[in-house]
Amino acid sequence: MNGRETRRLRQKRKLLLGRMARIEEFVRGSVVLMKRPCTRPTCRKCATGERHPTWVLTRSEQGKTRTVYVGKSRLAEAKRLVDNYRRVRALIEEVAQVNLLLFRGKTPSRKGADHDARGQGP
Repeated sequence: MNGRETRRLRQKRKLLLGRMARIEEFVRGSVVLMKRPCTRPTCRKCATGERHPTWVLTRSEQGKTRTVYVGKSRLAEAKRLVDNYRRVRALIEEVAQVNLLLFRGKTPSRKGADHDARGQGP
C-alpha cells in the first residue's frame, strides 16, 4: 500500500469516527408491540381474547429477555434510540474494516489478486 492509500484510509477512519461521535444517544434492543391482558376482571377486550396493545423495548441481558414499557407517547423516541444503535454498530464495522486494511497494509482488491498465475502469494 502506498502513502496515498494510507492517507486516504486514515482520513476515512477519521470521518467515520466523527460520525460516530455525533450519535450520543442510543439503546440496544428492539421496539415491539405486545398484546397484554389487563387486571380488570370485567374487561370486554380481554374477555374476547383481543387484549390491549402495549409498546415495549426488549433487550437481552445475560441470556434473559428484559422489557421496558415505552407507551405511545415515547414510541418515536424509543425507535430513534434503537435506530441510532444500529447506525453506531454499522459505523464500528466500517472502522474495523478500515483498521484491518491499515494493519495488513493492503488496499481492497478483487479476490485472489495477491496471487500470481501459479497461485503463489506474495
